[in-house]
Formats: sequence, C-alpha cells, structure tokens
Amino acid sequence: MVNVSVSSVVLATAALVTTAIVFDPSGARSDHICDPVSDAGWSVVPAHETLSQTDSSPYQAGASGDWFVDRTTTVLPFCHYYNSIGVYSMRSYSLAPRTTMERISICRSGAPGGSVAVPPYAGPCPPR
Repeated sequence: MVNVSVSSVVLATAALVTTAIVFDPSGARSDHICDPVSDAGWSVVPAHETLSQTDSSPYQAGASGDWFVDRTTTVLPFCHYYNSIGVYSMRSYSLAPRTTMERISICRSGAPGGSVAVPPYAGPCPPR
C-alpha cells in the first residue's frame, strides 16, 4: 500500500492546474474579469478551456494561390480560486462560452501558377 498524504495530493493537483494554465496559450488571455478575492491567503486565476475548434473547407481568396480556412473556436472562461497551499475553492465558476472566428492562411502564392504551404499547415497546395 502506498502512503500518500493529503497535502501531497493537494500540492500535486495545484501544480498540475498551474502548469496547464501557464502552458495553455488560451490561458494567457484576460478578456474576462473575475470577482475579486477578499479573504486573506486566497487568489483568483482566470483561465479558458477550449470546448471546440473547427475549420471550414479551404477556399481561395485574394491573389491566385492564396488559400484560407475559417477557424471557429469556442472557449469557456473560468475563474478559479485557490488558497495559499493550493486548495481549490468551490467558489470557482465559469462564464458564458465565447465563440470567435479567424481567417487562417494555409497556402500562399509561390512560383508562377503554384502555391506553397504556410506552416504549420503541411498539406498539399492547392488543398484538395
């Protein structure tokens, strides 16, 4: 039987959550405001969880050889509350999901009559 203390589990959980927030590029956004913390030793960590991300069919626009997709992303903003030793509070909550759309370039015109992939897209140009 493994002997694990409650504080070890709490600290490990807090470390995992913090790592996920720090390394999640969507967690860096601060487009929502969380309720302030009034209790000593507590902090609030705003974050986002990606619910879905879909790309449209490729389409050509602008110069011949320029191809794009419209990426639709839905995120759920969160307000996480922690005490000084990493205990997660049940006062944490989420806000309404937010959906954004952005135009992503996947191919750009290259040699006459052709196009080349725009990283990180690694598919064929023009797309099939």
